[in-house]
Amino acid sequence: MKSTRTTLYAIRMLFAVVVSFPSFAQANDFRMETEVFIEGDSHPAATSLTLFSGTTVYDFLSDDSAHGDITVFDVRRGRFVLIDTQRKLKTTLTKDYLIKFLEQVKSQASEDVVTRFVSPKLAQKFNPSTKTVTVSSDHLTYQAVGISAKWDPAIQQYRHFADWIARLNSTRIGNLPPYSRFELNRVMAEQKLMPKTIQRTVMLDRVGLRKQVVRSEHSIHWQLTNSDRKRISSTGNLMAGCKEVPINEFWQTQSQVSK
Repeated sequence: MKSTRTTLYAIRMLFAVVVSFPSFAQANDFRMETEVFIEGDSHPAATSLTLFSGTTVYDFLSDDSAHGDITVFDVRRGRFVLIDTQRKLKTTLTKDYLIKFLEQVKSQASEDVVTRFVSPKLAQKFNPSTKTVTVSSDHLTYQAVGISAKWDPAIQQYRHFADWIARLNSTRIGNLPPYSRFELNRVMAEQKLMPKTIQRTVMLDRVGLRKQVVRSEHSIHWQLTNSDRKRISSTGNLMAGCKEVPINEFWQTQSQVSK
């Protein structure tokens, strides 16, 4: 059975490819609260608070085991800093590292995995009356209900973060490649939408054909609170006090803690 931490990282693929630095003209700060539900459960399996502040995104993740990991996405520098708040450890991943990782995944993936999840044949649908975007293949479907943004730059801010957090999460054992999620992000941005709900359905063949359904619910607020700004400041202090370790050691340590 997967640990709580492993399950948590797997469902982070909901939260969630622009390789160059994007231009967020006149971008304003905003916040997104997220709850993630496994099908059949009324209690969220995970919650997160994502703060978009200038060219930095702060993602505060928590689950039932009381872990409170933080991911800091520094857009200008092109890097993620992952913080284990319990162990006071941090590690840094660059965009180049993530790009090379996915290139390696592509080269080593079986033909079946490539067909299903790396280069799937995707169909897209958009219902303007309900603001619903559907991206689907034979083995994976995303269905998202969107809302309009208060200002257009937020759409690209969110898409950029969602693309790269999908890349990041794909590096974790057991997670899917991010390419179908990229397509969902692209279509939603084209329709000038931000997510209200996203449901992902995956068909699994491990023990007969079965479905795995995960749903995320998002609440967007178009300004940061004083508490948010204090949290951003304390995150900077926390980063300064954490020990920097290589990514493999960081993941190994987290795996040991979650057992």
